[in-house]
Amino acid sequence: MTSQDLPFLESDRIIFKIYACEEHLKNLKNIKSKHGDLLAKAARVNAELETDSFISQLYGVFDSVFLKINNKFQLGIPIDKLDIYRVLTGLSAETKGVELAHELDQANFSGNLYWMIKRLRNYSLEGSVLSADPSLLMPGYNEAIPYFEYLLRELRNFIENIKQIVQGLL
Repeated sequence: MTSQDLPFLESDRIIFKIYACEEHLKNLKNIKSKHGDLLAKAARVNAELETDSFISQLYGVFDSVFLKINNKFQLGIPIDKLDIYRVLTGLSAETKGVELAHELDQANFSGNLYWMIKRLRNYSLEGSVLSADPSLLMPGYNEAIPYFEYLLRELRNFIENIKQIVQGLL
């Protein structure tokens, strides 16, 4: 990115956070390419840093979405109290927010996008996602990078769906 991109970075944190995810994922791929394994002794610390940063940015996309929804619909939720449940409660009182509330609620169901990202984030607070049994944290995947690619692809789709529902939100 160049200095010309700086206004963009300041004005659209959702896109910036997705860009940050892409960068962390690219760094993880480079680490794996260089060392052959993210758990290799020489790779481990950098792989853990990139993994935690990737997960934090994924989760941060949702925080930014919640903030934009709060502002757009004037829900009045204080920023330090902003979470999916308060946003859902606020949207259910808005006749224009019903479809958006449904989309967010679906993402939060067990096994769906927000739920999966939240689960990864919560696990990373106590242990290494890279060392975890993949079948427990990444159903259907044996390695972190393909699973992270999947989550990022699903997150982009989710953002596009939200844009379709609420023009001018994101």
